[in-house]
Amino acid sequence: MSEVRTLTRLWRGRTKLPAAMMLVAGLVTGLVTGLPTSARAQPAETAASRPMTYPARSMRLIVPFPAGGVADAVARMLAERLSARLGVAVEVDNRPGAAGTTAGDVVAKASSDGHTLLFHQTNMLIQPGLEPVPYDVVRDFTPVARVATMPLFLVIDGRLPMQTAQQWTTAVRSNPSSYSYGYGQPGSPAHLYAEYAVRGLSNAVPLVAAKGEAAVVQELLAGRISACFCSFSAVQTHLRNGGLRLLAVTGMTRSPLAPQVPTLQEQGLDGYAAAAWYGVMAPAKTPRAIVARLASELDSVTGEREVRARLMAAGLTPVRDSPEAFATAIRSESIQWQVILRQASHGGEP
Repeated sequence: MSEVRTLTRLWRGRTKLPAAMMLVAGLVTGLVTGLPTSARAQPAETAASRPMTYPARSMRLIVPFPAGGVADAVARMLAERLSARLGVAVEVDNRPGAAGTTAGDVVAKASSDGHTLLFHQTNMLIQPGLEPVPYDVVRDFTPVARVATMPLFLVIDGRLPMQTAQQWTTAVRSNPSSYSYGYGQPGSPAHLYAEYAVRGLSNAVPLVAAKGEAAVVQELLAGRISACFCSFSAVQTHLRNGGLRLLAVTGMTRSPLAPQVPTLQEQGLDGYAAAAWYGVMAPAKTPRAIVARLASELDSVTGEREVRARLMAAGLTPVRDSPEAFATAIRSESIQWQVILRQASHGGEP
């Protein structure tokens, strides 16, 4: 263009140029000015201007549970289904330890490109109230979707006469030292609900820790503890013969696993609305398009008949969720669990 301007300036200044040169100047000026703006100035392509390709490589699903349990089995089923749908390998990376905070810290510090995800449970909302954790659940993660809830049932020794949650509560308050609650994992929803159930009784009701939920059930069957908050899968084989009895279920609604069992709220006992869930989260600032894609794929996965059957066989209720609904649940349930923690630890009536 500088050459064109020079030629034009010389022409306007009546500098005598050869006729051929004047013809070239006119042609170049016409060709350049006739081009569209986009053709005249082509900026260099940047990473931001290129279409996003996702996923661009294999992915990791970080799991804070050891291999072999129910949670690990669910995570592997999800990884297998996502791999088929996304067209890349989705590898399960088990990072047990520190009550799940080890796995959470890995994902909180990971790149927000959607290739590192976290499969976690409700405990991550409880743990900050028990001890310092290296991340903030709301600030450092992007909720993608819950995939299942795990309803917890108030279960008692089948030899006891109580048939309703109200009868059980009345008996416990009348003679606290005669009854006990068991739990398998410190800081779990089952533990917190047991603590919450005996609030205001000056810790007169024994709380018995066992090595896992299966051990709690064995203690119940042996008559060494009276009750627990347990998953349906842990107790279902002992319901038919009357060894154990379901009195109520936590959460806002009845469970499809045992629809005849009323909620604690239906029976006039408040404070048991928060659900235990399994869900997928991404690092903070993960692009909304990636989160939406993942949520859509997970929704399709949990809608599969085989997946739903396998989840229910494991004592879980399938959930078809959205990032927005999951985020709302995290905010509200974080408050609920912290209230339960405070009330349980201080032993005061709500």
